[in-house]
Amino acid sequence: MPDSVSPSVALSKSAAAAEKSPLANSRLAAGFIAPILGRTALRNVNGYFNFPLIRAGETVTQGHIDRAQHLGRLYELIAATETE
Repeated sequence: MPDSVSPSVALSKSAAAAEKSPLANSRLAAGFIAPILGRTALRNVNGYFNFPLIRAGETVTQGHIDRAQHLGRLYELIAATETE
């Protein structure tokens, strides 16, 4: 008969495993998101159907980053804010 584990024990074990994981556990821990917060977009980035995700001259907010991640356009957002 298999050992049963209470949900709270299983949750604490998974949380402990997540802390030791080499993968980023939060949005800002990913390393490439935090540096673009507050930057100015140098060009437009569009989502689906040519709807603007961010326009040139706008400041990048967490909302822009969340939408870019959801639409798979995060790399385009990063590229639009890179300085030379």
